[in-house]
Amino acid sequence: MLWLSDMSRRRIVTAGKVTGNDRRTTRRFHLFTPDEEGMMEEIFWYCLALAASENNIAVYAATLMSSHPHYDVEDRDGRLPLFKRDFHRWLSLSTKAFRDWPEEVFNKSAPGEHEVLTPEALVHDLAYLIANPVSAGAVRSAARWPGAKTLPQDIGVRVIRARRPPFWFKADNDRWPDEVELVLEMPRMLLDEYGSLEAAQRAIADEVEVLEKEARRKLCAKGQPFEGRRRVLRRKHTDMSKSPEQRGRLNPQHAAGGNRTAAANAIAARREFNRAYDEALSRWTSGDRDVVFPHGTWWMRVHHGVRCGPPT
Repeated sequence: MLWLSDMSRRRIVTAGKVTGNDRRTTRRFHLFTPDEEGMMEEIFWYCLALAASENNIAVYAATLMSSHPHYDVEDRDGRLPLFKRDFHRWLSLSTKAFRDWPEEVFNKSAPGEHEVLTPEALVHDLAYLIANPVSAGAVRSAARWPGAKTLPQDIGVRVIRARRPPFWFKADNDRWPDEVELVLEMPRMLLDEYGSLEAAQRAIADEVEVLEKEARRKLCAKGQPFEGRRRVLRRKHTDMSKSPEQRGRLNPQHAAGGNRTAAANAIAARREFNRAYDEALSRWTSGDRDVVFPHGTWWMRVHHGVRCGPPT
């Protein structure tokens, strides 16, 4: 897997972009840990489905770990920041109410977000998301994870229906529907690459199997057992992840799956965007309100109404 990262964090928002996303809880508390009644799972799917529906986001897969959600999506209309704002806010507020939690839910670091550039990168990204409970040492296979999860055979097939949780969302407010529906879609990129839904699912499943076997090998080498489904369900939301957290780790902007041409093109495109953005911003701050910003500009377009050019 080839990851790309640079110092610039200007957000480039365009229709059709495919991204992998995650966000950590504060101090890695297990605020999202699964419960026997499935309420945390219901909260997660409701928030995700509603935010995706209202912002025209295609959801490919999602898994809710005890300390962070993972989700891979396609931004159909260039509304990814609005989708994430809504999803994270609703998930945070309803979780606070469910857990009777007095503090913030998410930490103050920027959410993880990387653009997926190639079919190879997307297969790996989806498989990583699916196998995450195994890689974390929680369960021996992704299918055993007792919380919100996606399996390879779900992608392109599964329809999730979630009822409005009795926490934070007010039943007497028409803003919040009684039930929402989420279809897990197969990426067009993978349908084009593999030729059919079944072949794309097999490619993802094969990569999941590789990751699960590697996770089992590592735990066996350490002499450590998996936590197991029953112990996971006995976790408290006040528990914290014990594994040491990497400090100063990269928050990559792209995943290219080893494709150096795609990687180089992505780097060149971002550099050109930054060059054009710097030039436009300089002119705008000098009083030129007719200056055209590069396609994909988000903050200046949404908050200051600047003009943007067409795709290049």
